[in-house]
Amino acid sequence: MFPRLLALMFLLSIAHVLLAQKSGTTRRVRETCAVTNPLDHPFVPPLPYPANRSVNWFGTDRFWTLLPSDGIMAQGDKTFWFRQEWGHYDGRGQWIPERDAAKLTVTARRLDGPASPPVILRAISSSREDWKAFLVGGINFSTPGCWEVSGRYEKDEVIFVVWVVK
Repeated sequence: MFPRLLALMFLLSIAHVLLAQKSGTTRRVRETCAVTNPLDHPFVPPLPYPANRSVNWFGTDRFWTLLPSDGIMAQGDKTFWFRQEWGHYDGRGQWIPERDAAKLTVTARRLDGPASPPVILRAISSSREDWKAFLVGGINFSTPGCWEVSGRYEKDEVIFVVWVVK
């Protein structure tokens, strides 16, 4: 009985520490970094992309992305970029052509201190039945902190702010 009680107390103490760390991160995000909250900017993508309440779409009718609901990204997270004209590609051998994918430019800069520029990976075509065709690329942020990310495709641009963690 005593070993079980000791194990339970240990697990509860670990859970308490983890929750404190998470709430500390959330508190710091709110205090020091004005992350973009997709819920403050409701956006429904145009057809053929489905409106989906569980997805945090952000952008314009011509160019948009997905954002984390809490504004927190990891240092090596991927970004997903969408455009209405890509909706006709079905992913079964019909990928967004390389010449079109190459038009996407992603940049990022740290807002709360100096940092080396992130490594931006070239976006490639992908698709899902519910998301249709999109471009996916990676951002290897050089350090945690408050970052502004900009995606540009031709004359369209989407800019958002995230809190980056390890």
